[in-house]
Amino acid sequence: MVQEFDRKLYHKRNLVETMFSVLKRKYGVQTKAKKYWNQVTEVKIKGIVHNIDKYVKILLFV
Repeated sequence: MVQEFDRKLYHKRNLVETMFSVLKRKYGVQTKAKKYWNQVTEVKIKGIVHNIDKYVKILLFV
């Protein structure tokens, strides 16, 4: 078991969990869509909006 543990891969999980936490705090926990694929699209759009927001802040404050 110890030999199969990949520390680099586990660190990536930490980054993903942090990103999910940021998105939940910023845009809310619940989705407004009722169908599964619409929920997937809504989450993707939230991610795109977050990336655009970060990009604009970098352009304005640097």
